[in-house]
Amino acid sequence: MNNTLIDNSIEALSMTTTLRKCLAIDGIKTVSIATGYWDIPGLAILQENLRSFIEKEGTTLRLLIGKDPYIYVNQLKSPKYKDANYPLDFIKTDIHELNVTEEYKDAIRLLLDYCTENNDSKIQIRVFRKNENDETQFLHSKCYIFDGKSNGIGIGIVGSTNFTQKGLQGNAELNYIETAPNQVLSLDEIPGNKSHLIWFNEKWEISEPWNKQFLEQILKSAPITDDVEKERKSEQQSFTPYELYIKLLQIKFGDIVDKSLGQQIETYLPANIHKLEYQIEAVKRCIGIMHEHGGFMLADVVGLGKTIIGTLIIKRFLSVPEDDGRERKVLVITPPAIQSGWKKTIAMFDKNSDEKIAPYIDFITTGRIGNVAEDESCEDDDDDSRDSGDFGGTLQEKNYGFIVIDESHKFRNSATLMYQSLDELIQKICSNTGVYPYVGLLSATPQNNRPNDLKNQIYLFERNHNDSTLKKAESGNIERFFADVNREYELLIDRSNDIPADERRQRLDAVSKRLRDCVLSDILERRTRTDVEKYYKDDMESQGLIFPKIVGPNNLEYIMDDELAQLFSDTMTIIAPTEAEKLQTDEWLKYFRYRAIEYFTDPANERKHTGRGNRGVNDVAKQLATIMQILLVKRLESSFTAFTQSLLNLRRYTENMIKMWENDTIFVCPQIDVNKELDYEAKTLKRGKRVSFNDCVEDIRAKITKLTEQGRNEKGQNAEYNRKDFKEEYYIQLKEDFRLISNLYDRWAKNPQDPKFDAFKENIKPELFNPQKNTSGKLVIFSEAINTVQSLARAVKAKGYKALVITAANRDEMEHTIEENFDANYEGVWKDDYNVIITTEVLAEGVNLHRANVILNYDTPWNSTRLMQRIGRVNRIGSKEPFVYVYNFMPSAEGDAQIQLVRKAHTKLQSFHVLFGEDSKIFSEEESVVHYDIAKAVDGEESPLQKYVYELKQYKDTHPERYLQIEQADKDWQIAQAASGTAYFIVKAPHSARLAIRIRTEAEGLYNAKIISLLELLEDMRVKENAKRVPLPDNWRQLSAEAIKTYNQYFVRINKSRAGDKATAAKEMLVKINNTPSLSLQSKILLKNARKFIDRGSFDIIKKVLAIGQELEERGLRLFAIEQQDIDEILEREIGKLVAHVESKQGEASIVLGTIK
Repeated sequence: MNNTLIDNSIEALSMTTTLRKCLAIDGIKTVSIATGYWDIPGLAILQENLRSFIEKEGTTLRLLIGKDPYIYVNQLKSPKYKDANYPLDFIKTDIHELNVTEEYKDAIRLLLDYCTENNDSKIQIRVFRKNENDETQFLHSKCYIFDGKSNGIGIGIVGSTNFTQKGLQGNAELNYIETAPNQVLSLDEIPGNKSHLIWFNEKWEISEPWNKQFLEQILKSAPITDDVEKERKSEQQSFTPYELYIKLLQIKFGDIVDKSLGQQIETYLPANIHKLEYQIEAVKRCIGIMHEHGGFMLADVVGLGKTIIGTLIIKRFLSVPEDDGRERKVLVITPPAIQSGWKKTIAMFDKNSDEKIAPYIDFITTGRIGNVAEDESCEDDDDDSRDSGDFGGTLQEKNYGFIVIDESHKFRNSATLMYQSLDELIQKICSNTGVYPYVGLLSATPQNNRPNDLKNQIYLFERNHNDSTLKKAESGNIERFFADVNREYELLIDRSNDIPADERRQRLDAVSKRLRDCVLSDILERRTRTDVEKYYKDDMESQGLIFPKIVGPNNLEYIMDDELAQLFSDTMTIIAPTEAEKLQTDEWLKYFRYRAIEYFTDPANERKHTGRGNRGVNDVAKQLATIMQILLVKRLESSFTAFTQSLLNLRRYTENMIKMWENDTIFVCPQIDVNKELDYEAKTLKRGKRVSFNDCVEDIRAKITKLTEQGRNEKGQNAEYNRKDFKEEYYIQLKEDFRLISNLYDRWAKNPQDPKFDAFKENIKPELFNPQKNTSGKLVIFSEAINTVQSLARAVKAKGYKALVITAANRDEMEHTIEENFDANYEGVWKDDYNVIITTEVLAEGVNLHRANVILNYDTPWNSTRLMQRIGRVNRIGSKEPFVYVYNFMPSAEGDAQIQLVRKAHTKLQSFHVLFGEDSKIFSEEESVVHYDIAKAVDGEESPLQKYVYELKQYKDTHPERYLQIEQADKDWQIAQAASGTAYFIVKAPHSARLAIRIRTEAEGLYNAKIISLLELLEDMRVKENAKRVPLPDNWRQLSAEAIKTYNQYFVRINKSRAGDKATAAKEMLVKINNTPSLSLQSKILLKNARKFIDRGSFDIIKKVLAIGQELEERGLRLFAIEQQDIDEILEREIGKLVAHVESKQGEASIVLGTIK
C-alpha cells in the first residue's frame, strides 16, 4: 500500500476499499477513528470487515465523535432535529428511524456484541465537546489510524471523509493515506512535527466516554435493536442439546478460555520466560476460584512452574485493584530453602517493568528448630520433623489482601503456634477491613494430605465452617463433612481391625473420591505433565519445548556378604523398629539422650520446656528423639561409613549425659551445644593445656550466665540441674541406650567394607556415562549427607571427570557456575568446566540442571515429593534430551535367605521414609513402597477436568460466532433430549453457589433428587453434537420445582450440634450481655445478628463473642459493673465489621440450565 490521495473517483481509490484493505492487514491491534459525525449505514458498509478485525485477540476500535459544522447546520433545517442535543439526539433519531434491513441489523449486532460499559470494551466511543482550555469547540477533523506498531505497521488517513454512509460512498471526498509507521505512530515530541497518533491521543484524552450513554439512551431502546434481540431469542430457542452442554462448560470453564484475560496476564511475563498457555490458564482458573471461595490450592506437579504461576497471580492482584475492600499488600510464606527462588522470580518480573510488585510483598519463612542432633552432616532442609511449629521471624500485623503459602502442608496442624498466629492475623485483617484476605495454597502433593491436614489448610480461607462456600460438602458444613471423612479414614488406616484388604482399599478409594468430588474439585487447580503433553501439545511444539521421557528406576545393585546383611537387618530393628517388633523385643533405641525433659520431677521445670501452641514436654521430647532417629536412618541409607560415624557421635553424646548424671551436674541447654562444650579432648588440643570435665562445666555455666544477663535465656530454659530434679528411671534408660549403641557401633566398626560405594565406583563410566544413555555428557548425583557427597566427588575425580560439589555452604556463591554448566535455560555462554554435579538436598528444588539427562539418587529420596523434585531438576521445560535416566541403588546379598533378609530390611527402611516423610499415603502391601512407577509419579495421571477445558477451547476455535451466541444467551437454557428419563439441573441463588441436581422419577411418580458432583454432571450431560432437541415433557414444571426445593433444603439445613460447648458458651454469653441494663438498640441488633451466625456455625463470630465475654469479665470483675457505653463500644468495634461481612441473604433460587435424557 502506497502513499496516495483517496477521492472516491474509482474503486481502487475509494475510501471504502482502502479501509477494507487496512482492516484486513494482519498485525493491526488498534483502529482509531475521528469523525465529525457517525451513522449506522456507514458502520454497516464495513460491518463484516470490522467484525473480522474485532474478533481477533487483543484488538480495539476507538471511535471519537466530533461535530461537523456543515452536517450540523444541514441537520438543523429538519424539524425532527429542532431543540435536539448534539450528538445524542441526532444519532438517536437516526438510529430509531432506520429502515430495518439485514445490513443494518448486522451493524447493530456488532455493537451489541462488542460495545459494552466496561473499561476494556473492544469498541470504545467518546464524544469531543471542549478543547484543552475547556472551551466549547467544533471537531470536524477526520482521521483513520491503523496501529500495528509491535508488528512494524502504521497507516494513517486524514482528509474530509466522515464515518458515515455518504462520507464513505456518496460524496466527492479527498483524503491522504500515509504508510510510514514513524510518521503515523511516533509518540516522540518533536518541535514543529506531530504524528497522527499524538494528535488523536490528545483529543481522546480530553473527550468524554460515551459507551454507557450510547447504549442506554440510544441503542437499547431503538426499534431495530428490539428486532435484533427478538431474533437472538429465536436463535436461542434453537440451541441444541450439545450446545446446552457447551453452555455448561462455559459456566464452569469460560474464564479459562477467555483470551482477552489471558492476553492481559501474558503482558506481565518477563521477556525471557516462555509464554505457556497452560500456565496462563492456571492463573485464570486460580483467580476464578479465589474470587468464588476466598482462596485456592495450586498443585501442578514438579517442574511445571508453580512459582511463575504464583507470581503471575500476585501481579494480577496488585495490577488490577478491585472494589473488594482488600488492601493491595501481599504476604508470601515459604520454607527457608525456597524463599530465595521466590525473591529471584519477583525480581525478574520487576526488572524491566514500570509497575514494580516487590514493594508490596512481604516475606516470612516457616521456622526450623536448631541443630538438636549436633550433626550437620545431613542437609535436608525439607525434613518436616525439624519444623519448629512457629515462623522463622516476626509475623507483621498488616492488612494483607493476599497471602500466598508455598509448601502449604506445613500448615496442616492447627495446634502449632505458627498456624494459630496466621489464623489470628487473618481474623484481625477481617476485623480491620471487613473482608478476609485471599489465601493461595501451593502444594505439589495435596493427595498426600490426611483429611484433617487438608481441612486445616482449607480453614485458612473458608472461615465459616458450618456455612462455607463448598456446598457439596454437607451443604457447606465442612466441619461435619471432615469429621465424617476423618472418622472413616482413621478406622481404615488402623491395622489392628480385621477389615479385609479389598474392602479396606475400596473404602479408602471412596474416601478419596468423596474428598475430590465435594472439596478439591471446587478449589484445586492441578495440571500434570500428561495433561500438558495431551492438551497443550501445539503450544509446546510451537516453542520447541519437550518433556523428556523418564527411563527408570534403573537399579544399581550392591552385594552384602552374610555377616553384613545380618548386621544391616539387625540395625534397622534397633534404630527404627516397627510396632510389631517393639512387642517382640526390648532391644531397640529409645533415644533417651534427647528426652531428659520428660523426666523432670518438678512441673515448674517442665513448663520451661513446653513447646509453642499446645505442645507439652512429651511432644517436644518426642520430636527431638525422632529427629535423631531420622538422622540415623538417613545415614544408614546414605553410607555405611557415614552411619558408623553417626553411631560413634550418638554414643559420645549419650555418654556425656551419663557422665553429667554421675557428677550430679546435669545441663539442659537448648541454646548451647553441650556436647561440644564437654569435648575436653578437643579443648585440650585447642588451648594447649589439659582441660578437665570440671573446666568444661565452668564454661557452660559462664555461657548460661551470659545468656541470662543478655535477656536471651527464654523462660530460663538453659539451666543446670541435679540428679534429684529427675526421676531415677531416666538414668537406667539412658544406660540401656548406651549399651545398645555401643554394641551396635562395635559390630559396625568390625565391618569397614562399603559395597555400595564400591558399586558406585564400578558403574561411573560403563553405566552412568554410557554414551548410548548419557547423551548430554553430564551427570547429577544427589545425597543427603555432606561427607558422602565429598567421598563421591573424590571417586568421580579419580575416574577423570570434573565434579562440582554443592552444599548449603557454597550454593549462593556457586549459583552462576551452576547456571553456566548445567542450566539449559541460561542465556549466557554455556560452559563445560564441570560434567558432574554432586549435591545435597540444597539443589532439590529451585534450580535448573537440565543440560544433564542422567540422575543418580545415591541414597533414597525422603518421600515421593522429594523424588519428583530431584528428577524435576533435569526433567524441565527447556530440556533438550529426549530421555532422562534415573538410577537408584538397591542392596542385595549372596545367599537366597540373606537376600530376603536384606530386602525385608530395605523395605522397612522405605516404610520408615513413608511414615515420616509422607505419613498419610496408604500402601496395602509393603513392597509397593519400593516398587513404584517413577515415570507415572513424575508425569502424573491426566487431570479429570482437563479434557472438558480442551473440548470447550476446541469448540470456541471452531465455532467462534456460535460460541459467542451461547455465551451471551443467559436465559431459557432448558432443553429436553427425551420425553422422559433422568433430569439434570444447575440451580443457583444470587448469593450462593451453583449446585448440580439429578432427578430420577421412580415408581408411582415419586422423585429421587440428589446433589451430584461437577464431574458426575459433566460426564452425564456429555452428548453427541448431532443430538436432537425435543419438546419439554409435561411434568417439566414439577421437575424444576423439585430441583429448586432440593437446592433450598440443601442450604437451609442447620447443624444443631455446631461447635459443641463453644457455641453453647457463646450463646450464653450473648444472653448475659443482652440482659445488661440500658444496652443500646444498636448493640441489641448486633447481638441478634451475631446469634444468627452462631446458629449457622460462624466459627470466627463464636470465637469473637467468647473473647469479648472474657474482656468484659476482666475489665469489670463482674459483667454488670461495666458502663453501657463501654459495652456498646466493644460490640461495635469487635462484632460490627465481622457481622457486616458475613451477613448476606441467599436470595431466590432459579434454574440456570436443565435437561432430561
